[in-house]
Amino acid sequence: MASAGKPQPTRPRRYDIALRLIVALPLGYALSALDGVCLAFWLPLSRADNAMAGILLGLILWPVIFMASFAVARIGRLVALVIPVTCLLSALALLGGWRP
Repeated sequence: MASAGKPQPTRPRRYDIALRLIVALPLGYALSALDGVCLAFWLPLSRADNAMAGILLGLILWPVIFMASFAVARIGRLVALVIPVTCLLSALALLGGWRP
């Protein structure tokens, strides 16, 4: 509903929600999974403790990314942050010895 003084959205609402879901679900999962893998390789604890820390952080991080994808005003900013961080984490995981 349009009101005086409120700017009209440039995209339809359904398109915006679909883009946010695309960022939230697969990219958020990839980011949280790679974060867990990086922790498992780079923490100076035992293998079991590293794996548990990675799993727990991934379980915390994915909902945070999901909520952030709907909280930011522009979806482009979120994509510009999530994709480079995911690439950086995948590079760190590969340097740590991870073989997908």
